[in-house]
Amino acid sequence: MSKTVCKNENNRGKIQIMADIVDLCKAGIRKTHIMYKGNLSYEQINRYLYELLEKDLITQNLDDGVLTYRATEKGRTFLQYYNMMLGILDENSIRVESPIAKLA
Repeated sequence: MSKTVCKNENNRGKIQIMADIVDLCKAGIRKTHIMYKGNLSYEQINRYLYELLEKDLITQNLDDGVLTYRATEKGRTFLQYYNMMLGILDENSIRVESPIAKLA
């Protein structure tokens, strides 16, 4: 995985969870492994996989009788944009000065 599953102490949002799942699916992975590595419940993983499949960000594949999930090209593009956005937000948070600090 390119990033840690949860970078901060807050709960992850929907987009971050979706990005984490797509990232896990880059090389092909089983549902149970996504659940464990993504720290998701059975209900959560089913909901997110359904949505990611509907949005064509991942595909289901039958590899030697085993159901696996893989990131699509669209999913990889989503990850690139997601990581760019995180980079921009990180850059901006470093440059922003507290209004209180300016008063001192």
